[in-house]
Amino acid sequence: MLDSVNMALSQLRANKLRSVLTLLGIIIGVGSVVGVVSMGEGLRSKVMTEIDKIGGSRLIFVSPPPVYYRKDGRWTHRPWVENLTLRDADLILEECADVASVIPIGGSGETVKFGRASTECNLDGVRPDYAEVMDWNVVRGRFVNDTDFAEARKVVVLGDQVKEDLFGTREALGNEVRIRDQRYVVVGVMEDKRVFGHNWGQNILIPLSTAQKRIFGNKYLNALLVYCTDSTKARSVNKDLGKFFKRHHEHGGEFRIESAETMIEKVDHIINILKMVVGGIAGVSLLVGGIGIMNIMLVSVTERTREIGIRKAIGAKRRHILLQFLTEAVVLSLCGGAVGILFGTGLGIGISEVIGHFAKEPFPSKVSVQAVAVAISFAFLTGVFFGVYPARKASLLDPVEALRYE
Repeated sequence: MLDSVNMALSQLRANKLRSVLTLLGIIIGVGSVVGVVSMGEGLRSKVMTEIDKIGGSRLIFVSPPPVYYRKDGRWTHRPWVENLTLRDADLILEECADVASVIPIGGSGETVKFGRASTECNLDGVRPDYAEVMDWNVVRGRFVNDTDFAEARKVVVLGDQVKEDLFGTREALGNEVRIRDQRYVVVGVMEDKRVFGHNWGQNILIPLSTAQKRIFGNKYLNALLVYCTDSTKARSVNKDLGKFFKRHHEHGGEFRIESAETMIEKVDHIINILKMVVGGIAGVSLLVGGIGIMNIMLVSVTERTREIGIRKAIGAKRRHILLQFLTEAVVLSLCGGAVGILFGTGLGIGISEVIGHFAKEPFPSKVSVQAVAVAISFAFLTGVFFGVYPARKASLLDPVEALRYE
C-alpha cells in the first residue's frame, strides 16, 4: 500500500499541471462545502453569543397583538386592542412555577438635552431588577432602586454613548438632563454593551412608574421578557404562557410568544437550507472532478501499458494492479480534497472579514472537525467511485499484449 501511495504521489509530481486541472472540480466542490459550512457555524455561534448576552435559551419574548393584521392581502385595523400591563408580569411570576423573573419593557424614542448639547436616544422604563437580569452593569453611580420606582422619581441612568454625547469627559452624576422639558437627575452611567449590532449605550433608563406617568401617559407595556428557571423548561413555560394569556385576556390567543430557542431553530433552518443549496453545487463540482479523475486515470493506464505488462510478467497479480491504480485515484482525489479544505477555510475567513467590515463588528468563521471529515469522506468516495473502472481496466490487461504495446 505504501509503495502504491508513493507511486501515486510521484505521478502527481510528474504531471503537475495536468493534475491541478483535473482536481479543480474536487477543489471547488470541497472548498464550497467547507466555506459555507464554516460561515453557517459562524452565524450560529454569533447568534448564540448575542442571545447569551440577554439570558440565553432561558429567555421568552412576549408582545401584545399588533394593532394591524393582514386580511385579504391588505393591512386592516383590529376592532379590539389588548395590552400588556405590570399586572400581567406579576401574575406570571405567581402562576408559572418555572419562571424565575419577568422584565417589563416600556420604551420610546426621545431627545435628551444638557445645556446646549442634545442627542437622540431610546428611553426605557425599567424596574430595579432590570440591570441584574439583563447582565448590564453600572460603571459609575447607581441603578434605579426600589424607592425611585415606588415614588416615581425623576432620575435617569445614562448609556455610555449618551453620556459621551452630552457630557464628553465631564462628570455626569448629579447633573440634570431634560427630557420633554422635564428635568431628570443623572444617578448612574452604564457600561458599554452591544447586542445584535445595537449599541445599548444609546439607551437611557428611568423608573417604569415615572415613564408611565410622565412620558407614556398610560400603564401599558411594549413587551415582557420572561426568564425560565432553566433552559430545559423553555418549552413548557412557553405553553404555560399561552394558557395564561387565554385565561386573563379576551383575545389571549393573539399574544405573540417567542422563545430564544425558536430563534435558534430558525437560524438552524436557514443554515440547513444553505447547506442543501451548496451541497447541490458541490455535488455537481464533485461529479465533474470525478469524471476528470476517471479520464486522467484512463490516460495513465494507456501511457503505462508496458509498465503494467512488466509488473504482471514478474508476478504481479490482478488485485495488485487494481489496488495500485485505485490507490492512485484515491490519492489524487484526497489531494484535491486537502487543497479544497484550505481553499474553503480561506474563503470562509475572507467572507467573514468582509461581513465584519460592513457590519462594523466581528463575524466569526468556524471550520468544524465534522465539516472537514465530511469533505474528506466525499473526496475519498469520489476517488473510489471514479477510480474503479480505470483500475479494473488496467488489471484486466493481458501481459503479453501489454508488453507489445508501443
